[in-house]
Amino acid sequence: MDKTRQPCGRNLHYLIRANGKGLREFAREVDLDYSLLKRYVQGTVQPRTMRLKKIADALGVSPGSLLFDELVPEQVEQ
Repeated sequence: MDKTRQPCGRNLHYLIRANGKGLREFAREVDLDYSLLKRYVQGTVQPRTMRLKKIADALGVSPGSLLFDELVPEQVEQ
């Protein structure tokens, strides 16, 4: 597991994949530019409040848990 990324980036990557989607497909679904979503996943930028809520809603989690919780199971390798 990539511990260098922020929890939000790790959680985004894991939850998008767990839903059987790729980044491009998910970006289209939430009306977000792919390159911006990729930066969120990489942890180089954090989503603003409204985007975070939209992303979290689409993934079925709360914005707070997306940002701060470790949602990726330990045994999952990314």
